[in-house]
Amino acid sequence: MLKFPAGDRIVVNGAVIENVGRGARLRLLTPETQLLRLRDAIDPAAAVTPVGRLAHSVQMMLIGELCPADALPDLVTALAPLRHAFIDPEDRACIDALRQHLQDGQFYQALRHLGRLRRKEAVLLAVART
Repeated sequence: MLKFPAGDRIVVNGAVIENVGRGARLRLLTPETQLLRLRDAIDPAAAVTPVGRLAHSVQMMLIGELCPADALPDLVTALAPLRHAFIDPEDRACIDALRQHLQDGQFYQALRHLGRLRRKEAVLLAVART
């Protein structure tokens, strides 16, 4: 069950849908539906960190703008340096789960893990700047 406030935009299988009325609830009956709220989307200009670039690429695969067969080998390869940069066991477990979701074609689940890593990356970069 998904809730969308008025004015919220989502991408469903590559189509942008806007809720123009009151808040709406949707129940997705098709298990493989690729859905992304535009407010959660990563602007390409904002994807300037390693995790941000990876998340943007996964987002592009999710909405059908990037071919998974072409992009997945590079994305999986990009996880190795991240696994060395994130030394916390929970972060490494997150990266391992992310790898599995990518290999299984579960891009929405991969984005959820990338969201956690993006927050952690932001904290690490902020500490490094000080």
